[in-house]
Amino acid sequence: MDKFERKNFLVVISAPSGGGKTTICKALLDYWEDLDYSISYTTRKPRKDEINGESYFFVSNSKFYDMINRGDLLEYAKVHNNYYGTSLSFINNRFSQKHNVVMDVDVQGAMEIVRKNIDCVTIFLMPPSLSILKQRLFERGSDTKEEIELRLSNAIREMQSIHKYQYLVVNDNLERTITQVNSIIIAERNKVLRYINEPEQKIMEEIDG
Repeated sequence: MDKFERKNFLVVISAPSGGGKTTICKALLDYWEDLDYSISYTTRKPRKDEINGESYFFVSNSKFYDMINRGDLLEYAKVHNNYYGTSLSFINNRFSQKHNVVMDVDVQGAMEIVRKNIDCVTIFLMPPSLSILKQRLFERGSDTKEEIELRLSNAIREMQSIHKYQYLVVNDNLERTITQVNSIIIAERNKVLRYINEPEQKIMEEIDG
């Protein structure tokens, strides 16, 4: 056993729709070998560029309700008239492999995770402004004007919850944002409280031995 073995934890990233969650998560996965992405389950229809099992697991309402009844959802919420949720069995499996897990969830889901007995780091990605967020949503080209207005309305509500998060990163420059989020993970990995074995005790045992 590694004498400096660490406890594994969740990296929970939230942002308004169009705030850059997906891009940031992909960059983190490229950087960390022991970080896995938790693919959410959703009842919404896939967009044209989304692949089942990569972007999301797209399931029926009945399948989603079955996961709720089996207790296999760490968190779930209804967002933009669709359900989204995180598989608890997947998280436990990754932890058993000594991997940390990153996930992008909305504010409802993030706060539900915080209330659970699971170690997590919460990060909110803030857009530089609402006008830039609106521009990003239009450029994405995947939503109607009405859907974009709904997402902007929800964004305002979500940004009123940033005080509930441990970290805030303004996503005004992609490279800088990735660096800042990586720095948060590095700092959290090296907190003394996350070491399973007491490093100072092990070092003293080596000296005495």
